[in-house]
Amino acid sequence: MPARWLKPSRILSTEHYYDADAYRAHEVLGGGTSTALRPREFCVSRAILPLQDGIFVLQRSFARHLEADLGTDQGVGLFIPIAFHCNINGHDADNSTIGLMRGRTPAKVIEQHPNTYLMLRFNSDMRHRGWLDDDEALHLVRAPTESIQSLRAAILDMFSLASACDDPRQFETLNRPIQERFVAALDDALVPDGAHRARPGSYDRHRRLVDRLDEQVTLLGGTPLYSEDLAQALGVSVRTLQSATRTVHGVSLHHYLRLKRLWSARKQLTTGSTGLTVKAAALGNGFCHMGDFSKDYRSAFGEMPSETLARGRHL
Repeated sequence: MPARWLKPSRILSTEHYYDADAYRAHEVLGGGTSTALRPREFCVSRAILPLQDGIFVLQRSFARHLEADLGTDQGVGLFIPIAFHCNINGHDADNSTIGLMRGRTPAKVIEQHPNTYLMLRFNSDMRHRGWLDDDEALHLVRAPTESIQSLRAAILDMFSLASACDDPRQFETLNRPIQERFVAALDDALVPDGAHRARPGSYDRHRRLVDRLDEQVTLLGGTPLYSEDLAQALGVSVRTLQSATRTVHGVSLHHYLRLKRLWSARKQLTTGSTGLTVKAAALGNGFCHMGDFSKDYRSAFGEMPSETLARGRHL
């Protein structure tokens, strides 16, 4: 999804440069000096999406040498590849590489060809989610293919929605389940292996926490479930909730909550209520993509959601 295809809205701003002399870097991840390798082919497009929790900048760059002071003074910064290959401080980064930055670090970057990638900064340092929480300023992480695909799909959804939406309040409501999916994919990519391994004697404590989580989910009924809200309600970190669901059920918090949402949607569909639709049940439980919802539903229950609804209406 090239940034140049996106149209500006009240939510999303866009910038286009066709002259290297007029180009101005967006300093979401720090400032630097760029030298174009092929000035006659110079072209840069970017789309800028400010969010309550930070800022996302989708950019198509140009072939260049970049000397920069990469990073953030607060929170955490990341870059996520869309179509990407470069060399950073002597290390190759490609379509499977996520960069994570806390603090600042000098960087020499060589981009032999134009790249498309997302730059983002969260206001929080996200240590409560367990993302590579040592003190190293720059991490280059080889992410699983599934995580990269989920991130790209969420980026596409987020920027497409922002481009088409002119109501900030509506955007915040519609974007939240997309951002939850995006952050969950980052959890899968950035939480180190073994971070959720149970400590001796911790199972009972985690079991009690999962019981409390289940109670909270029941109280919320069909309300969409978000990891940050649930952790806050239970007085723990998202990282702790992640450890609990992995210890007790062997699945990530995101997977566990998705199953909870699927069961909530199934409960609604089995009633066969007049006027209820599959789309309404899906959206009401935080599923934005009908195709993904139907696929996950069939995988979990062995039938399509429309079949459940039809049977419920004939009972």
